[in-house]
Amino acid sequence: MVFDRESGKPIIIQHPSFDLMMSSSYLSFRTDSQRLSPDKLILLIKCLLIIQTLPEAALEEAAEELEGISRFYANRLPQVNLPLIPASSIKGKLKATQVRPPIVLEP
Repeated sequence: MVFDRESGKPIIIQHPSFDLMMSSSYLSFRTDSQRLSPDKLILLIKCLLIIQTLPEAALEEAAEELEGISRFYANRLPQVNLPLIPASSIKGKLKATQVRPPIVLEP
């Protein structure tokens, strides 16, 4: 059961892509199904179910890991927006190969 311990009222979280409402007897999760494909929506529900089954001691660790994953992907550009770099030729001169003496470690 999740509720505001101070007031006993439901907790409502509003985010641009979803709304979450929690009270002492239920959890309501509303998202824009147009933004998520059916496969991604199933993955989202799977993640929520996995988190729900974690022991309370593991929730902090799970939240930290998910935040790390979120930060990693938030700073990545989609492949379609990457600039195209034209192919070019690089000219150079090769030098003679040098063989370095082996490193000998003495005890």
